[in-house]
Amino acid sequence: MPSERGEAAETRVKAALILATQQFAAHPALDDDEVEEFFFIESAPRFAKLPYHRHKIVLLVSAMRHTAARLEAEGRTVRRIALSDDLAFRAGLERLLTERRVTELTWMSDPNRPVDERIAAICAAHDVETDVLPDGLFLTPEDEVDTWFAEHPTPLMEDFYRWQRRRTGILMDGGKPAGRRWNFDADNRKPLPKKGVDIPALPSAEHDDITAAVIAEVDERYPDHPGAASEFWLPVTPEDARAWLEVFVAERLADFGRYEDAMKAGEPFLFHAVISPMLNIGLLTVDEVIAAVTRTDAPLASVEGFVRQVIGWREYMRGMYRAHPKLERVNALHLEKRIEKYWYSGKRMPSDLPVPVRTVLDRVHRWGYAHHIERLMVLGNWFLLQGYAPREVNAWFLALFVDAYDWVMVPNVMGMSQYADGGFVATKPYVSGGAYLQKMGSWWPSAQDAKDSVFTDAYWAFLERHEDVFAGNHRLTLALAQMRKRRDAAGS
Repeated sequence: MPSERGEAAETRVKAALILATQQFAAHPALDDDEVEEFFFIESAPRFAKLPYHRHKIVLLVSAMRHTAARLEAEGRTVRRIALSDDLAFRAGLERLLTERRVTELTWMSDPNRPVDERIAAICAAHDVETDVLPDGLFLTPEDEVDTWFAEHPTPLMEDFYRWQRRRTGILMDGGKPAGRRWNFDADNRKPLPKKGVDIPALPSAEHDDITAAVIAEVDERYPDHPGAASEFWLPVTPEDARAWLEVFVAERLADFGRYEDAMKAGEPFLFHAVISPMLNIGLLTVDEVIAAVTRTDAPLASVEGFVRQVIGWREYMRGMYRAHPKLERVNALHLEKRIEKYWYSGKRMPSDLPVPVRTVLDRVHRWGYAHHIERLMVLGNWFLLQGYAPREVNAWFLALFVDAYDWVMVPNVMGMSQYADGGFVATKPYVSGGAYLQKMGSWWPSAQDAKDSVFTDAYWAFLERHEDVFAGNHRLTLALAQMRKRRDAAGS
């Protein structure tokens, strides 16, 4: 008769780890009949590594608890490390592996470096076999996106986007793009008219007992983090996320395209979908988002502009992150300014902070969100003009935005926004003075006020400071010529 120790050694226990950013309604581990238990880890110390916006913590923790509750209701066995356990991720996983005597762990591959390697190392240390499932957050399989980037040493987003359209058949008419144009971007750069445009409100999220408990816990545990958990506003289940998407398609998609670059002081969301917080943690999938948008009769320019963001820009950023790890460390312009405390706290902002920066910063502290043009042409623009260290800027975006994770922020901030790679992701720095901001957002009382603003002064000073670096960039030829003309006039 075998000993008790021998019986334990012969027993195989396979568990599935559901990571916080993978709250899929149909997680592939659910189809594995060998999985006996599902693990969820709410790592309180992890949420304290940066001063993360409290809405981001509520979103992740509440989504995990809702997924766990759904699995339990289905008769699945769930084991959780709760915030109140106060365990780091490693310690939490080690506790679960040891207490449950796990012999094999399965999880979905995480797009952020080096999450998979760390989980595998923990498993190896505990003699646990591993089974890594393909990443389901994206449309493009990892091997295909890696091959494309390997074959394109100087990758352009437009080339990648057209490859995606051809590969998937999305918005294609045979071998031709729908509407006989790949890109309707030229139609999608309109400012809001002063009158005559009604902007629908976002859906209101009603908090159940699970979310209410998370809100109270986060406000108590992280009182010094930005935001107020009590003002949390996002869906936390796949069902509610789909309903949110349906409202966007019905009420805002038609006008999304033409006004996607517009800004307005009193309107933080305009016609944007605001689905990235849910899409980036699996509450929505790319497939269902694209299906919802492309089956409508909304103007093609709006549909194409939205599709380009999802299967073009989003997947391009993920591919850049995978193919070019160097982006995490670049600093081509040698910028070293540190981020001041007010960027995190929202308190004691300088009196001379430009109106657009102050306004967008206020809404980021409230919502943990600003739409893509405000991120790029207000916040990112100002950070770059002022010479902030790019890694400091990246850390700030990671902490303050509810949809921000390494795979998307590193190439977006270090490359596109802060030009820290010297022009690899974006061929020119995305900087402007007050004129562009005034055109797209009417931030100042008049065009002359915008021209005379500190934003415009900072723009010309930036170009002069880095004139030698930008001298060979043909996309800046006109701007540099204007800068030299201004400098010569001032010196005469």
